[in-house]
Amino acid sequence: MRKSRAFTLLEVLVALAILGVLGMVFVRIFVSTLDASSNITSRNDLLHEAQIAEQIIASRVRLAWYVYPPGTRIKINNGWTTKNALQGSSDWVVGTDPIVAMVVPPKKPYLACSNTNNLPISSPQGCYMFYAYYAFPRSYYVTNATGSERLDPDARNDNTWVLMELRSRLYGFSPNVNDNPSCTNTPIPNGGLLGYGRLLVEYVQPETDAPNYSIFSVLSDGTVELRLRMRKKTLHRTVVVPPTNDAPLTLRVSPRNLRVGCK
Repeated sequence: MRKSRAFTLLEVLVALAILGVLGMVFVRIFVSTLDASSNITSRNDLLHEAQIAEQIIASRVRLAWYVYPPGTRIKINNGWTTKNALQGSSDWVVGTDPIVAMVVPPKKPYLACSNTNNLPISSPQGCYMFYAYYAFPRSYYVTNATGSERLDPDARNDNTWVLMELRSRLYGFSPNVNDNPSCTNTPIPNGGLLGYGRLLVEYVQPETDAPNYSIFSVLSDGTVELRLRMRKKTLHRTVVVPPTNDAPLTLRVSPRNLRVGCK
């Protein structure tokens, strides 16, 4: 009768060592795959949010009746959501600070602009609208925002920016060919506008970080160039969109209603 041969202690230890090595290899492959998948997801999310933000701004620029040129000094109001936190000031300067501002014609120009509900004689929908898009640090937003506007603290990304949108009715402004043939009386906000800024997108790379760039550029004909770079630090890496060596996400938009009705 043949005797069965048992494993020796050395053979068991060798087998366990081989299984341990294989287990480590599989774990590393699994973790690496998860990390790569997370990285791709983060890049796609940032790209998608940046594209949506640019399309929203572009849709306003296309409707614009007037785009404020470089050098225009704008003060929206004294609220924290409209403050130029980068300069510690209430003033924004087009072409110097990360801001683009415009006037959009009324949805229902046949109605008088009024802040009452006395329809159909007058309506807020008969008002020209002021729109501004601007950026300031995410940390400033997190510190000041309350309620439903709050963002989760994220110390790794405190130095990134958020992009904001402000919209306000321009009560009392109604350019008319008969009253103002040259349409040169477009108001420049000096602190009297109502409303507050709303978050459009977060994790915007600051303009001054390498490679530096400008988010907004206003050309002489009112055309606006939009450029966005996104950056988000995760636990294991920094996700940059577009990649550092590539150009920013760029969109050039021209207003279609520029000075419509003016001579």
